[in-house]
Order: sequence, then C-alpha cells, then structure tokens
Amino acid sequence: MTPLSATQNARSTGAEVPTHDDAPTEPLGADFKPLGKKRLILKRFFRNKLAVVGLVMLGLIGAFALFGHLLTPWHYTQQDFLSLGSPPSDEHWLGTNSAGVDMVALLAQGARTSLMIGLVVGLLTPLMSLVIGSAMAYFGGWVDRGWMWVIESLIMFPQIILIGIIMTGRGGGPVLLAFIMVMFGWMSSARLIRGMALSFVDREFVKAARFMGVPSLRIVWRHLAPNLASLAIINATTSIWGAILAEISLSFLGIGVTVPETSLGLMIAQARNYLFSQPWMFWTPVLAFMLIVGALALINDGLRDALDPESKASGRAKA
Repeated sequence: MTPLSATQNARSTGAEVPTHDDAPTEPLGADFKPLGKKRLILKRFFRNKLAVVGLVMLGLIGAFALFGHLLTPWHYTQQDFLSLGSPPSDEHWLGTNSAGVDMVALLAQGARTSLMIGLVVGLLTPLMSLVIGSAMAYFGGWVDRGWMWVIESLIMFPQIILIGIIMTGRGGGPVLLAFIMVMFGWMSSARLIRGMALSFVDREFVKAARFMGVPSLRIVWRHLAPNLASLAIINATTSIWGAILAEISLSFLGIGVTVPETSLGLMIAQARNYLFSQPWMFWTPVLAFMLIVGALALINDGLRDALDPESKASGRAKA
C-alpha cells in the first residue's frame, strides 16, 4: 500500500492523520552564535596568512630586542680590545664594530631602543589624533578654529630644525626624542579624522546622547571616537615604522639618539664609513630595520582587510 492510499484509508475510518505541524521541530539556527565585532575582526585577521607571518616576525624581533643580550656574555658598552672590527666568529657571532663592541649585544639594544620609540609614537600619535580630531568636529566654532590654527602652524614650521634645537644639549635620550616626535606627528591624522568625524556629528545617536544630557567630552570619547577607531588602528602601524624611519634619519644626521645610548639609526650612522671594509657593521642594523618594516607592512595589510567589511582578501570568518 502506498503512503497516499494509507492516508486516504485513515481519513475514511476517522483516524487521526499526523501532519507536519504535529512533528517535533527545532527552531532554525538553534546552534548559531553570532560573532561579536572584536572576534570577527580577529578571525578575519588570523585568516590572512601573510598578516600572521608578519605578526610572528615582529614577535621574534621583539623577543630578540628584549632577550638578545642573553645570547652573548658581552654588554653593549663593553669593548673587546683584542677584536676591534673583527668579522663574525665563534666568540662574536655577528662580529664587532670598530670599537670592539659585540654586534649581537649592540643590535639587541639598538632594536629595543628603536622599537620603544616606534611603539610610543605609534600608540600616542593616533590616540591624540583621534581625540583632538573628534573634539574639533563635535565642538566646532572657536575650538575647531583654534586647533586648526595650531595644526597649520606646526605643519608649516620646519620640524627638523625645532627637533635639532630641542635635542641639542639634552643628551639625545630616546624617551625625549619619542615625545618630541609625538608632539609633531599627530597633526595630519587629526585633520583627516576631523573631516571624517563631521559626518557623525549630526547622526541620531549623537543627537540622542546630547538630548539625554550626556557630557560633551563623554560623547566625544564614547560615541565619536569608537566609530573612527579603525582608522586610528591602521594609522598606528604606519606610525610605528614611520617613527623608526624618522629616528634613523635623525640619528644619521646627528640630532637623534646619541652615545652612550644606541639605536638602529645610530648604528647605521656609525657604520657608514665602514660599508666596504667592515660590511657587517652596516648591513646588520639595515637588515634588522628591513625586517621590522616588512613585518609591520604585512600586519598593516591584515588589519586593513580585517577592519574593512567589504574586503574579501581575508576570506569569510566562520563561527
């Protein structure tokens, strides 16, 4: 007997015929758990293999900068007078410079200093740009005009001359150099963020917060700034390598980090006259700088794709 005839027979006898509505059903998507924004960004980032490679590279460089001095018994200020400008050997893996300082110890300290400057500038500069740019767009009026005057004045001023004046006679400390670079590095990004924040000022959530009596500074920090945070995050990676490049340039000119401190820029500046006679002195810090910049470039591409909802470069993140 076919299922159709069985159903007709049951109806003719008055028996209850089970229907699809009586069958137990489970709600669709019972096991579905929506991803939060942070988890979605992380999943998209880690699906980008090149970005993960860059993150691993930067982690290894950071580990070497912190613990590289443990690989050699020599201190970066200690001289080996029996090995002045010696090539790589069993005692000095990367050789020594013209003063007999071990290049492994010197490179670890130089990378630590350059990364410290890059991180300080790379974190503080986007934060200042985000807060000041959002405040300019929200308050407008004399606040906007006053900050715009400050930005235009600082951009037009020859910064390298002012940095040289401030650094002269102050020991060339890396901390001072980092904060000077922050002082002169936030203007362009703040002007860009101000232009983008103007499109959020008249949105409903800002008007609702203002109507409810939320303080203005809280609106800027909790409502405007988070909507522009993706731009600040991307600016952070570019600011890090920009700061390291600026430190190398300033140290090369003699107005950056100075002895007894050291950095990648100072190492390159000290080795410029030994490029052909002692090439390991020059190429060791140059290769370290190239690895840092390459790692940050890969991370920056991964962050850009992860933060862009329309980008398909990282694939689709699955729960």
